[in-house]
Amino acid sequence: MHRAKGDTDRAIADYDDGIRLDPKYARAYRARGVAVLQAGSFAKSLTDLDRSQELDPKDSYTALLREIVAMRSDQPGRLAEATTQHDMTKWPAPVVRLFLGEIKQDAVLAAAGDSDSKKQKDQVCDANFYIGEMALRRGATDEATQLFRSAAASCSKNSIEWSSAKAELKALGINP
Repeated sequence: MHRAKGDTDRAIADYDDGIRLDPKYARAYRARGVAVLQAGSFAKSLTDLDRSQELDPKDSYTALLREIVAMRSDQPGRLAEATTQHDMTKWPAPVVRLFLGEIKQDAVLAAAGDSDSKKQKDQVCDANFYIGEMALRRGATDEATQLFRSAAASCSKNSIEWSSAKAELKALGINP
């Protein structure tokens, strides 16, 4: 709830409490890792994302988020080795393949389509956010801005991609 309101400090405190209550809850570490990243701490973010991945090695989202933080902090990526634990026949496998350089962004967007409209909305949200991260990495800030705006406008407000897209826009000097 605090994350959706943009209150990163309180969100981190909530995640701290959750981790104290259940130190093996991987998603709490993942969420806190994203929150501390948004607060500017690459090292703490990597520590939390590593712990999340250790607790749930099959979570592709944690592996993707860890890869983003590693790229930004000039740390080695671990995405290729993490994929050995992932089901690469299911979403977000196309996003993982994009990060590994195996496919292009148009293939990710095509793969985001689904007959279930809610599932498609979530997958398009993911695609926009993660393709935006790749654009940012390439220095294509206009493209990244457009993709982050799309994610901020269409993603569920309780998703990490929504809050992260808003944080990226803010970091680019754009009022989300």
